[in-house]
Amino acid sequence: MKINDIVAYTQCIAPYESAEDWDNVGLLAGSPDEEVCRVLLALDITADVIEEAHEKGASMIISHHPVIFEPLRALSPDEPAYLLAKYGIAALCLHTNLDRAEQGVNTALGAALGLNNTRLFPEDFILTGEPDKEYDAAGYAEVIKERLNAPSVRFTQGKVSRVAVSSGGGGEGVMLAEKYGCDAFISGELKHHHYLYAVQHCIAAFDAGHFSTEDVVIKPLKDMLAERFPDTGFIISERSKCPYKAI
Repeated sequence: MKINDIVAYTQCIAPYESAEDWDNVGLLAGSPDEEVCRVLLALDITADVIEEAHEKGASMIISHHPVIFEPLRALSPDEPAYLLAKYGIAALCLHTNLDRAEQGVNTALGAALGLNNTRLFPEDFILTGEPDKEYDAAGYAEVIKERLNAPSVRFTQGKVSRVAVSSGGGGEGVMLAEKYGCDAFISGELKHHHYLYAVQHCIAAFDAGHFSTEDVVIKPLKDMLAERFPDTGFIISERSKCPYKAI
């Protein structure tokens, strides 16, 4: 199988034209005509992840975050782009197009949280749904922490009966929670003014960390690819981890 076969399939899952204008998605390293037998999946393409791919014989990495985002002005030997070229490893990155996708990041986040009656609003990077019962904010923070394996969860007070989620850096979505009839909002990054807005509008807002709210998509993506290409080995990185600890 060739890399371009995987590229074409991911275009069906998460069309590249649906990515934000500022984003950088698609095949960012490697040739579409190269053959591939093993693929590593990770949220981020770091030096550790590339070394892992090389050690495990993977000639391609599929990630959520783009390995090249801004113009490169220099390359040192420990830079991911340098290491990809050194080992001849291709990189396919699916970012905001995967956030918006029907089978993408926010859908995976809702599934990980066990939300029912979900509905995706791709234009706003939001998915809504209902928990198994009504919670107070502290109780639901515990649920989020456990289900996402998050190092920590910050939250504002309130009840939780209908939830809006926007993974990763989707904190601005808190201002749309009311629009979609939600009294709770979950994201991976909330800024100070987002918390103030949530308190003012009686929204239980939860910050579960960028990594924890997005890494949930890696296994579903791997399963879809493995089903479509059964003769190719798709493996999940063991070195792609949340970059921080919390107490």
